[in-house]
Amino acid sequence: MNQESVRRTVVDFLVTHGAENPVSFHMPGHKGRGEIYERFGYGDFLRNIIGCDITEIPGADALTQPEDCLLQVMENYAELYGVRHTELLVNGSSTGLIASILATVPRGGKLIMGRNSHKAVFAALRLGGIEPVYVSPETDPDHNLQREISPEKVKNALQAHPDASAVLVTSPNYYGILSDIREIAEVTHGAGKILIVDQAHGAHLKFFDELEETTWAAENQGADLVVNSTHKTLMSFTSTAILNLCSHRVDIPTLSEKVRMLQTTSPSYLLMGSLDVNEKILRRGKELFRNWRENLNFFYREAAAIPGVSLIQCNSLDRTKINLNMKACGLSGAALSQELQKRNLWMEMTHGDYVMMMTGLGNERGDYERMLEALKEIQKQHGVISEAKGSSEALISFDLEQRDLPGKRKKIPLSEAAGKVLYDSLIPYPPGIPLACPGEVLNTEAVKHVNHLLDEGVTVIGIDADRMLYTGAEG
Repeated sequence: MNQESVRRTVVDFLVTHGAENPVSFHMPGHKGRGEIYERFGYGDFLRNIIGCDITEIPGADALTQPEDCLLQVMENYAELYGVRHTELLVNGSSTGLIASILATVPRGGKLIMGRNSHKAVFAALRLGGIEPVYVSPETDPDHNLQREISPEKVKNALQAHPDASAVLVTSPNYYGILSDIREIAEVTHGAGKILIVDQAHGAHLKFFDELEETTWAAENQGADLVVNSTHKTLMSFTSTAILNLCSHRVDIPTLSEKVRMLQTTSPSYLLMGSLDVNEKILRRGKELFRNWRENLNFFYREAAAIPGVSLIQCNSLDRTKINLNMKACGLSGAALSQELQKRNLWMEMTHGDYVMMMTGLGNERGDYERMLEALKEIQKQHGVISEAKGSSEALISFDLEQRDLPGKRKKIPLSEAAGKVLYDSLIPYPPGIPLACPGEVLNTEAVKHVNHLLDEGVTVIGIDADRMLYTGAEG
């Protein structure tokens, strides 16, 4: 029998997985909970998905030139987030990041950026012929984690590179660690530059700020451009996002032009419809955020009381990202994730000894209760064998030499890569933080570590199944 004929199809997996009533602690934020759409009056949209999949017919407006109902959605989001202008994104936050960079950094210019930036940022560098100036995050040796980008490092980079046009910072990062955007904005604007914040993992922060009277959202701290993945933690469909323009330092037509150049000319009305519904739920569903906060407080309190369970907690943590480990019970992050999957609990990722629960607006109290019961069962099964703290693998660094970005690329075996200048990033996924960046020279230690990751079954973006990667043709 032909091998293709026996493979499970995507639809087979989706239907089977959904029928098993899984508990989702991964993106998207709606968690498959259509009843929330029903509760707010949008059940007809869900029940008629196939009929809502249309094109730009009269009355539907057009995202390439919004003038009617789509323009209204954009204006609604701008009012909701308290910003000057909002662009709707159907190609994910990647579109917003690339558009923001190309709109603010001239071709051949410089961008000061966190070295832990998303791969889309590196794509923008290539598209714009832009030179990166890397700023490394602070580190947490206790948990072996990358933490925030410090304002002092940004200030030093601005002083060393006065010809840079903009600064880009990721906050929160994948683990939920938040940077001091207010202070970074002050030093950035003091140098006459523009601040872009990749807030893909923090679209909900604006609403927690309102609930708790805090100011973690980049929109509340002086950023100029903020990219939010509304699908990650809120109620819109996967690959939807918004780009918020908060100041007058960036021209709206220029920004909009870059977005139009990057987005599909056949945008899905299902995605745009879900963005519309999401905005309405955010405006009317304040109790959802109150419940979310209460459920988080409940989970952190109860989980901390389970012997052998350790959680990452700090003042600059977005607590909707729950990083926990059971190393004291002899379990790695991968082993703990497997135990949870056996109980139909699905995590966002593992990193070292940790699993990460990405909670969202769609999670209910019962989800947290099922997770707590599972942790208790696992602890009882394995016992507590040590007092060891967990650690992540995300802190590993090799102090690589930085050169210019190569203009041409050449594919070579990983075994021959030491001493070569990288063309593409090498990104272990998860967590998606570059191990080595374009323009950096791989050393022997980095090559050895990448081989180790591949041997352990970790996906490393930038290396194919035959352990080939792209370096500079001249390198």
